[in-house]
Amino acid sequence: MESLKERFYQGQSFRDYLSTVKENKSQWKNNYQQFEVSPETKEILSQIKHKFYVLAICEDWCGDSVRNLPVIAKLVENLPAAELRVLRRDLNLDLMERYAIDGKKKIPTVVFLDSNFKEMAVWIEKPGNAFQLQEKFKNEPDGKEKYLEALKEEVTKEVLEMLSTLTLGK
Repeated sequence: MESLKERFYQGQSFRDYLSTVKENKSQWKNNYQQFEVSPETKEILSQIKHKFYVLAICEDWCGDSVRNLPVIAKLVENLPAAELRVLRRDLNLDLMERYAIDGKKKIPTVVFLDSNFKEMAVWIEKPGNAFQLQEKFKNEPDGKEKYLEALKEEVTKEVLEMLSTLTLGK
């Protein structure tokens, strides 16, 4: 199997990826354009000076990818020394095997690499409490919208916690 560095450079930038999506095109673009990184989060991200490479593996038909990868893309854009590339899962099944959970290839799979392309952390599919959030809001009249907003907040929280642990020792 090729190295993670080689795979990273085979990927597309997030903006290039957005221009090639066919399924859920308007959702991808809307989720990306409408998500705003808060000033507090921007401040936290600006403190992280480590060089990162972020490799995301997804497909345009996947709802979790449509909802969560635009959030991660915006967060990575606000890291001073980070770069995100996207690979299509169906064209990289050998790489997906490496990150399978109980034999299942879940997407998006987001791999955080250090400046030497050494794997530091992996974030897969959705926040750990996504099911609880869904249950919390499912009976409310505007439950879907509340769930989707809460999901963005949780993705942000998990990625920030992971980055803080990796770089700031928190």
